[in-house]
Amino acid sequence: MATDVLAAAAGQWPRLLIELAALAPEQLENRHQPCPACGGTDRYRWDRDDGPGGWFCNQCGGREQRGGGGSGMDLLLRLTGWDFATAARRIEAHLALPAQPAPHRPAPASPRHSRSGSKAGRPTRIPDTPPPAARPPELGSASGQWCYTDAAGAPLFWVQRLDLLQGGRKRKVFVQRTWLAGGWHFPSRRDPFRSDWPAPRPLYRLAELERHFWSPVLITEGEKAADAAVVLFPDHVVVSWCGSSQAIGSVDWNPLAGRAVSLWPDADTSGREAMARLSSLLLELGCLVSVVLPPGSTEADWDLVDAPGAAGWDLADASWSPAEAQAYLEAHCRTVQLPQAEADDDAKAPAAALAPVLQDGASHAVPPERPGPAGGEPFVCLGYDSDGYFYQPRSTGQVMRLGSSAHGGVNLCRLAPLAYWETLYPNKRGVNWTAAASDLFCRQAAVGMFDPDRLRGRGSWWDEGRCVLHLGDRLVVDGEPRPLSATLASRFHYQRGTALVGTGAAQPLSDEEALLVLTLADRFHWEVPASAMLLAGWLTLAPICGALRWRPHLWLSGPAGSGKSHLFERFCGVLLADLAQVFVGSVTEAGIRQTLRSDALPVLIDEAESNEREDQQRIQAILALARVASSESRAAIVKGSPTGEVARYSVRSMFLLSSIATGLKQGADRRRFAPLNLRNPSELPQQQREAHWQALDRDLEQLITPAFANRLIARTVVLIPVIRRSIVVCSQVAAAHFDSQALGDQYGTLLAGAWSLQASRVPSAAEVQSLIDGADWSSYRESTEVPDERRCLNRILQHQLRVESEERSVLSRTVLELVELVSSALPSPMEPVRPADAADLLARHGLRVREGELLISNSAEAIARMLADTAWVTNWGAILSRLPGASRSQLVHFRGLGSSRAVALPLAMLTGAGALEGAVI
Repeated sequence: MATDVLAAAAGQWPRLLIELAALAPEQLENRHQPCPACGGTDRYRWDRDDGPGGWFCNQCGGREQRGGGGSGMDLLLRLTGWDFATAARRIEAHLALPAQPAPHRPAPASPRHSRSGSKAGRPTRIPDTPPPAARPPELGSASGQWCYTDAAGAPLFWVQRLDLLQGGRKRKVFVQRTWLAGGWHFPSRRDPFRSDWPAPRPLYRLAELERHFWSPVLITEGEKAADAAVVLFPDHVVVSWCGSSQAIGSVDWNPLAGRAVSLWPDADTSGREAMARLSSLLLELGCLVSVVLPPGSTEADWDLVDAPGAAGWDLADASWSPAEAQAYLEAHCRTVQLPQAEADDDAKAPAAALAPVLQDGASHAVPPERPGPAGGEPFVCLGYDSDGYFYQPRSTGQVMRLGSSAHGGVNLCRLAPLAYWETLYPNKRGVNWTAAASDLFCRQAAVGMFDPDRLRGRGSWWDEGRCVLHLGDRLVVDGEPRPLSATLASRFHYQRGTALVGTGAAQPLSDEEALLVLTLADRFHWEVPASAMLLAGWLTLAPICGALRWRPHLWLSGPAGSGKSHLFERFCGVLLADLAQVFVGSVTEAGIRQTLRSDALPVLIDEAESNEREDQQRIQAILALARVASSESRAAIVKGSPTGEVARYSVRSMFLLSSIATGLKQGADRRRFAPLNLRNPSELPQQQREAHWQALDRDLEQLITPAFANRLIARTVVLIPVIRRSIVVCSQVAAAHFDSQALGDQYGTLLAGAWSLQASRVPSAAEVQSLIDGADWSSYRESTEVPDERRCLNRILQHQLRVESEERSVLSRTVLELVELVSSALPSPMEPVRPADAADLLARHGLRVREGELLISNSAEAIARMLADTAWVTNWGAILSRLPGASRSQLVHFRGLGSSRAVALPLAMLTGAGALEGAVI
C-alpha cells in the first residue's frame, strides 16, 4: 500500500502539506525562510514540487536531522508527528485512492500450506482464486449449489448441499468447493489437509450488496432462503452467510456498516440465537437493525431466544406473493437496540444482551435516533469531490460547496459563528484560519467522497421503511412533525428549501370522500373513458412521486373549447396545492431542472405547444428530462461549466403537459407518457354543452377546494406503504394483460393510484384484473406497442413524391404506392404512372426494388429530408436493420446518386397485412 500511496502523492506534495500539515503557500517557495519544523530565520527552503517533493534545512534536515534535505513525506512526518503508516492512511483517504480489496484469504505461512486454523491435526491448504472462465462445479449428488463472489462479482468458491440418509433419518450436509490444482476440489475426510475458504469469508450475494448500496438489506439464514427472499422482496438486497449459525464469527460483515438491516431468523432455537449474536455485531457496525417475527411468533413472548414460531419454518417454505411478503415484513418488523445497562457487560451472552424494542402500533421498525455530529456541531461535513468540499450548516440547512482555497475567514463564518472558531483555533491575531482549514480537510477526508444522490429536497420520500414528507423548513416522518434541524438517522441529507404548506393538520379523506376525485374526473368529456381513471391516479400519486420506483407522466390534449384549461387550472392545479411546480409557455429544460434541484415535486406545463422548430427542440429537451425522471435509478443529468466543475441533477418528478396536440415522437417517450385526449366540443349540442359546463363548474367550485386538496394529500402520504405494495400487484397484472412490462409499469402504477381513491388496502390480482377489464385500452396499446423501427419505416413509406404521368401531368404518390407499382408483375392499365418512371424516381431518393427486396440507402439526403425532425434522421440504417427479415447490403448503386450501403427489406413485409400498423403521419 505504501508504494501505491507514494506514487499517487507524487507531484502533489505542496497541496498535501497545505491541507494536512497546515503549511502556508509561501512556506513552499524556493527561497530562504524560517523552517516550519525548527524555526530560525533563513535556514529552510522548499526546492521541489514534482515527484517526491523536496526541502532543505541547515539545522534539522537530513536523515540524522543535523542538516540536509528530505522528501515531502519526511516533512509531513516531522510536522505532524505521525508514523509512516498513519501518514499513508491519511494521504490515501485525502486523495480518495481506491480502497484495496479486502483480502478474502490470509497470507499462507508457507507457499501452499498453513498450520493456522488446523483441525484434527490437519493443516489448512490455501485455495487458489478460480480463473474467470471457470465453469461451475459438477452438481453430482448435491441437491443445490450457490456461488460466493467478491464485491466485483468474480467467483471465489461454491457451497453445495448434500441430503444424506443416516440411520433412517435425513441429514443435510454442506461442503465448500474451492479451486485447487486447476479444478473444483471436493473435500473428503481422507484429505491430508483442509481446503475451506479462509476466514473472514464473503457474504452470499456480496456483489448485489455493493451494486445496490441504497437499498435496505434483508439477512436470511441459508442460501436457499436467500434465493427465495430475492423473489419475494424485490426492493431489498438479500444476503446470507456461509456455514451454520456457529460460523457467524468467520464472516466479513463490514460491507453492511451503516446500512439498514432486517434479520429474518429461521423459526428454531439455533436460528434465533444466531440472529441475536448477529444483531450485536451489526449494532457495533452502526447498522439500523430490526428483526422479523417468524410466522407463529407473538410480541408478548418474543425475545430473540425463546419465540415459539413454526418449528423449522424459513422463507424457502413461504407460499406468499411479493405483495403479501412485503405486507408481512412491514407488519412484523421490530427494531433491535442494545440496552445500555447490559451493553458494557462482557460477561453477558449475546443472545441475552439483546432485546427487540417493539414500537406500539407501528407497521415497521423505526430506526433509533443518533446524536448530532460531534456533539451538536453547527455544521455537518458531507465529504469532498475533486477540489470541492461540501458542508451543511445547521443555521441555513442548505448544502454549500467550498473550494480548497475558499476556506478563509468569511466563508468559514458561514458555517459557524466567529466565536466557534476563536474557541477552537485561537492565535494572537484572533483565529488560526489555516489550522481550522487543515482540520476541516482531515475531517472531510474521513467522511469520504461526496455523493449528490444523498441530497433530498422538498417532497415525499421513502427512507428505508419510513415515509418522510419534506416541507422545506420541517419534516413529517411517519406522521410525526419534526424540525429540519433535528438529526434524523438516515444516510440521506434533507436540505432546507422554501417552506410549503403541505397537509397542515388536515385529516385524511375517507374512502368515500376520496372517490369524489375519480367521479369528477370522469365528468370531463374524454375520447377514451379510461383517461379519467389515469388522470385521477396520476393526481393521487404526483405529490408522493419521490417515494415511487416508477413515475409515469401524462400529456393532456384537446381542441379549443374542450375544457383543457379548465381541467388544468381548476382541477389539477387545485388538487396538487403548493406541492406542484407550474410553468406556462416557453419554459426550458434548464429552467425546470434548476428550479427543481433536489426536490421531488410534480411538474405541470401548460401551453406546451411545439409548432415552430425552436419550440419542438425545447419540448424534446423537456421530454428527455422527463425520461430520466421516470425510473428510480442512479442515472443523473450531468452538466459541466467553463471552470471545470460538474453539476449533477437527479430528477424525481412526475410531469403533466397540456397542449392542443401532443409532441410525442420517440418510442421511449410514448412508453412513459399516457396521452389523454378531450373530445371536440362541437360533437355535443350547444345547449347540452353549456348545461354540462355550468354544473361541472359549480361542483368544482364547491368540492375541489384547497382544504379538500390538503386532505387528499394527507391520505396519500399515509397510504404510501400500501400504495407501494399496490403498485407491485397492479404492475404484475397489467404486464400480463398487455403482454408488455413497459405497459405494466406505466399503467399499473396509475391504476394503483386510482385504486387508492377507492380503498385503503392492497388490491388482489382479481380486483386489478376487474379494473382493467372495465375499460377500453386499445388506443393506449397502439400508442406504445409499435416499435421505433416500424414507425421509422412507415414514415418513409407514407412520404409523398411528385411524379409525371404518361400525359406529362404531375401526380402525387406515396413511396409505398410507387414500390408496389414497380414490384407488380401486372401493373394496372388504369395507372397513369409508368413503372420505369416510378423506379427512376425511387432511385433518385435512395430507394430501389430488386429481386423481391426494397433497398434503402443509408446515406441518401432525400431520405434524411423524409425523416426530418425525427429521432431517426441520423441513424435510420441502424434502426431499420432491426426489422424482422432485414439484412445489411453491400454497396448498392442508386441511379442518380451513386453507390452506398443499404438495408434490404423483404417486399412481403411492406405490402402484406398490417404493413402500415402504427402509421405516423
